[in-house]
Amino acid sequence: MLIDFSVTSTLWPTLCALHSAAAKTNAKSTVVEGITDMKDLKKLFRTKNNVLVLFVSSQKEAHSTLNAFRDAAEIIKGQGTMVLLDCSNGEMKKMCKKLKAQPSPYTLKHYKDGDFHKDYDRQLTATSMANFMRDPTGDLPWEEDPVGVDVVHVPDAVALGKFLKKEVRPILVMFYAPWCGFCKTLKPEFSGAATELKPKYVLAAIDVNRPENSIIRKQYNITGFPTLLYYENGRMKHTFDGENNKAGIVAFMKNPAAPPPTKPKEPDWASEPSSEIVHLGSANFEPALKDEKSALVMFYAPWCGHCKKMKPEYEKAATIMKESKIAGVLAALDATKEQAIAQQFGVRGYPTVKYFSNGQFKFDANVRDADKIVEFMKNPSEPPPPPAPEAPWEEEQNEVVHLNDETFKPFLKKKKHVLVMFYAPWCGHCKRAKPEFGKAAEHFKEDPKVALAAVDCTRHNGVCSAYEVRGYPTLKYFSYLKTVKEYNGGRLEADFIKFLSDPTAPTAEKAAAEPYGDFPGSDKLIIMTDKTADDVLQNEDRVLVMFYAPWCGHCKRMKPDFAEVANLLVQNNVPGKVAAVDCTEHPKTAERFEIQGFPTLKYFVRGKFVKNYEGKRTAQAMFEFIRSNGASTKDEL
Repeated sequence: MLIDFSVTSTLWPTLCALHSAAAKTNAKSTVVEGITDMKDLKKLFRTKNNVLVLFVSSQKEAHSTLNAFRDAAEIIKGQGTMVLLDCSNGEMKKMCKKLKAQPSPYTLKHYKDGDFHKDYDRQLTATSMANFMRDPTGDLPWEEDPVGVDVVHVPDAVALGKFLKKEVRPILVMFYAPWCGFCKTLKPEFSGAATELKPKYVLAAIDVNRPENSIIRKQYNITGFPTLLYYENGRMKHTFDGENNKAGIVAFMKNPAAPPPTKPKEPDWASEPSSEIVHLGSANFEPALKDEKSALVMFYAPWCGHCKKMKPEYEKAATIMKESKIAGVLAALDATKEQAIAQQFGVRGYPTVKYFSNGQFKFDANVRDADKIVEFMKNPSEPPPPPAPEAPWEEEQNEVVHLNDETFKPFLKKKKHVLVMFYAPWCGHCKRAKPEFGKAAEHFKEDPKVALAAVDCTRHNGVCSAYEVRGYPTLKYFSYLKTVKEYNGGRLEADFIKFLSDPTAPTAEKAAAEPYGDFPGSDKLIIMTDKTADDVLQNEDRVLVMFYAPWCGHCKRMKPDFAEVANLLVQNNVPGKVAAVDCTEHPKTAERFEIQGFPTLKYFVRGKFVKNYEGKRTAQAMFEFIRSNGASTKDEL
């Protein structure tokens, strides 16, 4: 049962205005329409990894589903792509047939990472479609599961407040997160209890993992999942601490003030015999560690599942150390008993493992398996610090103008020449272009008519969608916002300066690309380009592709071996090819496959990416990889 709370009168005019504005735009910015060519659709699948396609045979007959589809597209804007394909005309009928879509009058199919994933099999409502697009591989949302039909599903904080105020019957609310394993286990028990207890009692649930519901977690101090709270007359009276099953919930609701059943006590690790672990407490913590040159201390909680998994590994490591005469001590401390010590050393989760020398804390250690613990104790060394978080580009000091959905058009309307880089912070090619772009912006800083601007498409998806940005970086030239054209020139400071000095000048021909090189087998190697990439991958049964840059030293050393693989495949009559693509000459292919470094080797079977090649870069190793169709020849650590 899903509650539909009415909108207050003060909000209604605002919502009407928003609905009117959405109708005027005909949802162009959210639902992708007008695709009539299979190549365009394939390009979209290559660049978008979460796509839901609505195939219709008649927009009139599919009117209600189409409206829900458009509403869902608004809700998940920036999280997925919604595409409408009208299969009613001749050319589109052929395309729909190729995609095995037979709308009558509609059908929905989901595509993930460029491939067909599944037919949409949930409710035809905007909420259901939006939930699906947020997590297309996840479980059916609880509110849509028939098992939970008697649970009241509350969407947000406002609705929760109204519900608690309005409902006069006793209520038990389960605050949960969809990813939580304990929550998943409890859901059918909670649902069964809701059915048994109706109509005298009400069981409700709310997903507090949603960002908009974070306020609820603060209000009720919810620090773990699931948390079950009991309410009467709008006030919280009790916390459920009974058995996590249907019988326990039913018994609690009938007598919430009764003391909770006694739970079996967790065994005391420190009292277990025959253990090589040194157990610490406030009395012996300093004396036990003071004279130990090398000591590893595990701070744990008896109830902690991860601690329970680590415990046998820790004991096994201690035994191995004793038998192998490896110097050092493995110790453990129950942080729930010795909270002052845990607080002193900043323990905030369990298990936490810290390394000490002669009683002095040195550093944290991230080891939980017996083998890794033993290896660490042989030569204790501090792990390298994590890399500092990268500062947003807009916080760097340079002359690049950073635009968003609100400032984009007003700024461009006033400028004669603007080159805009649409980028993503994680994109390697963007990172390489940024300093050159910044230097070019510095060059034009005194010219009021010229600017270099940037838009972070992970934060300002609206403007990026409006200008059909499908990959990163995408560079476009604007003149008073009226003239818009793609920039396909070089990405060095000089290239940007030359272009903006005279945007109407014809683009100079590129210098001839550096050839792969003359090595034994290079005549049998496929040289792949932006134009031929699709044909090569789709027409060959197995292809190992080397993405390289001519200046890359590792690539140069690897080229002879890679060419030799082509020879070995022919000589041994093995079905398969090797191909190479110069990423400096063919950046679109590099961006499409998210190449971050050189050389990168990717393995394809019948046009589909299978895996990266991570083995040795010798001709024989790469040949064996292709011969085994990408199977590992041995287990690797």
